[in-house]
Amino acid sequence: MVKIMTIATIDIGGTGIKFASLTPDGKILDKTSTPTPETLEDLLAWLDQRLSEQDYNGIAMSVPGAVNQETGVIEGISAVPYIHGFSWYEALSSYQLPVHLENDANCVGLSELLAHPEIENAACVVIGTGIGGAMIIHGKLHRGRHGLGGEFGYMTTIEPAEKLNNWSLLASTGNMVRYVIEKSGQTDWDGRKIYQEAAAGNALCQEAIERMNRNLAQGLLNIQYLIDPDVISLGGSISQNPDFIQGVRSAIAYYVDRYEEYSVVPEILACTYKGEANLYGALVNWLQEEGQWPHS
Repeated sequence: MVKIMTIATIDIGGTGIKFASLTPDGKILDKTSTPTPETLEDLLAWLDQRLSEQDYNGIAMSVPGAVNQETGVIEGISAVPYIHGFSWYEALSSYQLPVHLENDANCVGLSELLAHPEIENAACVVIGTGIGGAMIIHGKLHRGRHGLGGEFGYMTTIEPAEKLNNWSLLASTGNMVRYVIEKSGQTDWDGRKIYQEAAAGNALCQEAIERMNRNLAQGLLNIQYLIDPDVISLGGSISQNPDFIQGVRSAIAYYVDRYEEYSVVPEILACTYKGEANLYGALVNWLQEEGQWPHS
């Protein structure tokens, strides 16, 4: 009997940890999750229990923060502070398996290669409290010299004020929510409620959505003319709202119609795998790093 190749795939998030057994073609054999543990020791103990349940060919991880690919250290800061500052290669060395980890937004971008292996060049923009992203060039993740490739949220779309108003601050779901809270004087707002109220005719919510869409459109057009991708995929929970996708497309069309310099309308799609995108992207990253990605 031929043993099926399986990769232990882990998605570390601020509120929960996902663990799945994936085959190279993206089939999930089993999956489980747990609330994010309070300590590193508890996390490692939970992972050890999962990893001991069967034989794996490798470990693939999606993590918040900037990953040093040489050392396996997750640099920077995140909502899970204890995962930073040490080598995950060393922490998981006892399993004697190849370990590869990548930033979570980059994993969302890489997941689109599994859904659309024909893609050559692509951008992925992950929209939430802020804006993250990933850049795919010639079917590979473009990390850049300092690991900042695809960090689209740092772009500026207007002249900075006293405090830098970058794209992440201007065009994210978080900014839209803050705008409605400030204008309404009420604090019980989130993105879902804003869209519901806008559909019911709330003028402030409609204005906030249009404002976000315009700011997003400016940045997406910048990305289009910077790398001319085959597609720009939008991630984050808001991307699964068809009204959001259509609103962004309409805002882009407004600028393309208004300025004759824009000769190409970006192809805007919602990310394919929704809440499982990080797992699938971690798998693609592992396969590419191991030279086992069939579409290279």
